[in-house]
Amino acid sequence: MVGGGTSVTFRRFAAGDEEAAIELLSIGRPDGYRALKTQLFDWQFRRCPHDDGRSPFLVGELDGRIVALNGLMPVRARFRGKPIEACWSCDTYVSGEHRGKGIGKQLIAQVTNSAPLMLGYGISAMSDPIFEKQGWRLHPAIEIVFFHVAERGLYGTFKNAVSRLASLRGVRTRGADCEIWDALTPQREAELDELWARSAGGFPSAVQRDGAYLRWKYFEHPVHRYRVYALRSGAQLSAILIVRLDPDETVIADYAGPADDERAIASLAAEVVRDVSALGTARIKCESTHKPLLGALRCVGFVGSQYASRFRVRADAGGDPLDGWLLMPGDSDGDLLAPASTPYSQVA
Repeated sequence: MVGGGTSVTFRRFAAGDEEAAIELLSIGRPDGYRALKTQLFDWQFRRCPHDDGRSPFLVGELDGRIVALNGLMPVRARFRGKPIEACWSCDTYVSGEHRGKGIGKQLIAQVTNSAPLMLGYGISAMSDPIFEKQGWRLHPAIEIVFFHVAERGLYGTFKNAVSRLASLRGVRTRGADCEIWDALTPQREAELDELWARSAGGFPSAVQRDGAYLRWKYFEHPVHRYRVYALRSGAQLSAILIVRLDPDETVIADYAGPADDERAIASLAAEVVRDVSALGTARIKCESTHKPLLGALRCVGFVGSQYASRFRVRADAGGDPLDGWLLMPGDSDGDLLAPASTPYSQVA
């Protein structure tokens, strides 16, 4: 119940809701967000190969008008070493005139039960009490690493020097033959299937990185451009890094391969640094929970730090749901858009 006692009705998303949903999500966002979200909407919510047929949004309706919504992106995942039905919670919003009336709490309570494993990333601290009450666990920290290629100013010069010095430790990892893919053929997609099948056991908890999923997530993205850096052992594909190219900040978005092969990861990362430096990018960035990957990045000159994580997990099973996760930037809600100025604070 809200205001004068009118009930909010929560229902599945209908085809005619798309324009209203995009309009609502665009409030408070940077200029150009609405056009970008319109371009991404079908790709993000209707074309994922892990889609299980669920509604792409939970919609809250009041007096015939949508006043609240929450996006739902199903994924296949491993959790504590076993397959599980999972879903990302994303694009959560409550109309400004209806905040403070408990609608956000009702919305998150319903979203929480959408799948046995619920995931969220980029959640504002202002909503911590709502999620905590529903049993969502907040990851204590995510490691973030930068390689500063062309930072300007006195502080930038210092950071560049630190990165260059650190990179000397990884010089022996360089020289491995590395393939670069700007497109994904059916043969390469099949190789990615095989690579994930061989390496998945090393990651207790992770979104399934099969070939079809990686094709959709990166090579079918309507806006961003991605490149794969691949290593082979003989004829067999052995490890890959997937990178989003950008002249200002290139992002190492994903990894697939052996969980603990730091030398392979370092060889790939060294090739990424060489390649994108030649393209003139100002900085290379990666975020991850996976310690061997972070260690490999440090070996080739990445400088690390920690920040308060906004990665949340809600699981029906007992134990600590945060243990053993492989989390990468590409694991977010699928579009890697700039975050809203007040993302989950818009649900209170």
